[in-house]
Amino acid sequence: MLLAGGECADCREHAGERVIIAMPQGGSGPGGPSRKACLPCARVRARSVFAPDWLREDLAVIDAERAT
Repeated sequence: MLLAGGECADCREHAGERVIIAMPQGGSGPGGPSRKACLPCARVRARSVFAPDWLREDLAVIDAERAT
């Protein structure tokens, strides 16, 4: 899901669109704020073996929507 623009958590540049790339977990309480990145940085992160499956799925949905 695309989010409003703002600062990318990875490159620190302003982005017109961002996606959530990480949702920190809390041990017994709530986690911290989600991390949001621009699409190019999110795509790089999605190639990592440590990237969550949902990030790759979100990017695939965004690409499919833009292809139509």
